[in-house]
Amino acid sequence: MRLVPTLLLVIAAVFLPAAAGAQELVPAGPSFRAEVEPDLLGRRGPAIVGWLYNDHTFSVSNVRVRVDVVDAGGQTLTSGEGWVYGNVPAGGRAYFFVPVPRYGAGYRVAVLRFDRLQFE
Repeated sequence: MRLVPTLLLVIAAVFLPAAAGAQELVPAGPSFRAEVEPDLLGRRGPAIVGWLYNDHTFSVSNVRVRVDVVDAGGQTLTSGEGWVYGNVPAGGRAYFFVPVPRYGAGYRVAVLRFDRLQFE
């Protein structure tokens, strides 16, 4: 009976510190910023997930992002590209999932392209 609480304590000690400090807010280009973290529980291999914030005064669509995986010195190790899901409203945010070859000490997000939405 004592094994279960001890096991839960060990699991919490291993996963909670990583989850608590995992999210990082990084600039992602002019008028964009991103909140990123590694998808440690994913079944499809290494990936970075997060939210892209749109600080423009207009909505955007078809947003393509690149995630650079960096080491502790800030040097790029590898990168991956993916799409932001759906439209990103002005002043709003949208979710993204980007597969990467490996995890690193940090991540940089860059918006590669987007379409400005015009409403009449």
